[in-house]
Amino acid sequence: MIDRSYLPFQSARDYQDPGMQKWMGFYLSEHTSSLSEEKNRVDFSTDLILDEKLHLLSQLYVGQLKGSFVVKEKKQKATIIGKVRELSSKSLSIRTSEGYRLIELADILEIRLWEEGVYD
Repeated sequence: MIDRSYLPFQSARDYQDPGMQKWMGFYLSEHTSSLSEEKNRVDFSTDLILDEKLHLLSQLYVGQLKGSFVVKEKKQKATIIGKVRELSSKSLSIRTSEGYRLIELADILEIRLWEEGVYD
């Protein structure tokens, strides 16, 4: 308890400081927004280097095999399933059931062989 007997006003002498309680509203809003940012954060890391991406993509292209591609798209992850139709050092074109998609190699996070029935 803090001695305030030296203060001239009775209300000031009787004042009870709420301590940490006065900061709780600030702390809770900051903490809550920080937690929601963490929850909404999408991990765009990949283990694939450019050479590995090109190697896997060229195998799919040469064999005309269907692949499953996890890509970064509008700050989210998206999975695209299709065949590689064109391949360059910077991008590729994938034929999907909906049409063609142009994807930047830098946006590719995962490449897998699509096996019918395994993912359906």
